[in-house]
Amino acid sequence: MSSRTARPSKKHTYSSTSSDSDISTSSSSTRISMDAVHPVAYVEVLRCMRCAKSTELTSTDDAAANGMIQVGTGIYYCSRCAKIVGYA
Repeated sequence: MSSRTARPSKKHTYSSTSSDSDISTSSSSTRISMDAVHPVAYVEVLRCMRCAKSTELTSTDDAAANGMIQVGTGIYYCSRCAKIVGYA
């Protein structure tokens, strides 16, 4: 003989009339659509090509406001080195 007793049935405390399978389906479809969204901003590391000083900023930040001067595509001087070489 088994010493286990019968488990009581689950009681739902929410007032929705949808079934559990409907809830899991709607939450998984929401999760899938959230995975497809790309972030608006990302972190960039800018490094001075002369002294190797680096700074991190988001893609929406201004490099000049953070002390970095862009001299080419992906090429930066810090404000100190830009003054020395004549870019500032």
